[in-house]
Amino acid sequence: MGPGRLPQRNPSHHSLRHPRRLPLASNLARQVKTREETDAYRERLRLRGSEDDTIALLTRHGSLEEEISHHRDELSRLLSGDGFAVMRGDQISLTGACPPEHEVRELANWLTGKSVESVFATDRLTVSYPAAKAFQNVAAGVLAMLLSVEERWLLIWFRAEEVQVVKWAGNPHKAVDLKPGEALSPRASFEAWQETVHGRSRRWSLAEIEAAGRIRQDLIEVRQNRRLKQLNRQLTETVAEKDLLLDQKQFLVGEVNHRVQNSLQLVSSFLSFQARESGDAPFKDAVEEARRRIMAVSLLHRSLYRGDEIGVTDAGRYIEELCENLVASIGNQWKPHFSVHLGPIMLPIDRVIPLGLVVTELVININKYAYHCEAGPIEISLTEDKATLRLVVADKGQGKISSRPGFGTRMMNALVMQLSGTIEFEDNQPGLRVVLVAPIVPSHR
Repeated sequence: MGPGRLPQRNPSHHSLRHPRRLPLASNLARQVKTREETDAYRERLRLRGSEDDTIALLTRHGSLEEEISHHRDELSRLLSGDGFAVMRGDQISLTGACPPEHEVRELANWLTGKSVESVFATDRLTVSYPAAKAFQNVAAGVLAMLLSVEERWLLIWFRAEEVQVVKWAGNPHKAVDLKPGEALSPRASFEAWQETVHGRSRRWSLAEIEAAGRIRQDLIEVRQNRRLKQLNRQLTETVAEKDLLLDQKQFLVGEVNHRVQNSLQLVSSFLSFQARESGDAPFKDAVEEARRRIMAVSLLHRSLYRGDEIGVTDAGRYIEELCENLVASIGNQWKPHFSVHLGPIMLPIDRVIPLGLVVTELVININKYAYHCEAGPIEISLTEDKATLRLVVADKGQGKISSRPGFGTRMMNALVMQLSGTIEFEDNQPGLRVVLVAPIVPSHR
């Protein structure tokens, strides 16, 4: 080596002092992880497709309970169970390798108590449920979903025991016993040893547990939707039946009112004929008043026959039509003198009849006494104030001429009492103003 030249380093010597670390272990770990993720993804895809097919199968025909019972084999295969059980109330059905029926019932009771969990899964059932040791050969692992607590409705998948033989470099359960001064011998401490593991089944994968949760949610939604549809169908049928009964009732009530109206018109015609045949003027006047009262009741039944409501009618419209008939009865010369202001007030039948008879009596009195049997102004109004009606019948005649109550007055007082109202006779200056105030619906109802 000449002067000024540096000595060359031995490459092999450098590599021995600083060995290269090959990333074999980390690469292998990444490959294993990638393979596991790929397998899990494929399993999720498979389960998703199977879920959709199974749910479509269960919701195609009939009730959900019946379809689950008919397709137990498909459900068992869906989550790779060796056995499958459906428990609903006291009814139980088993498919494949399952524990005895009484053991399944006891297990179902225990699982129902764990209803806070949407899906319960374990591959070592004896750890949580020691009684499972009696049937661990067929059901060491369990996956269960609770569909209803009230009905105790469960679906249970069973997986049989898989006995495993584990080899150890020495007994892992035995401590090494060394005598004083004795050194640990590799030959003695790592002697080959094996152990047989019982009570375990194939592990439930995360994808299977997730799939079970989705299936449970889908089945609960299907059941709720079907129950809502059933309730809506029952409600629709009930409403339809009610409407039919109402139509029948309305038809019958209309027929009754029509027949009553015809009968009253027939009686009115007989009275009119008898009045014409009689030569007694007072008798004719009495018969004519009676005929007008009958006409008022007959008119109401005609109004009810035409109406759409059962048991009620528009009192304003009824009194307006009543006034037209009264004008025709007492003479058309009165028609220009009638002034009516009637609001629409819906009243029950048993309140419209006395109200119409009161109007009839007051118009008869005006016809007889106010204008000396001549035509004169008549004002009739009907208004509503909250829960009270107010009827006013007024004239511009000579006012009240007699304080002695006759038949008409006594009948009118009885009608006012029937309405639970009050009646007042006021000076209209000139003429008489009668005010009737009554509740639309009596307080005692």
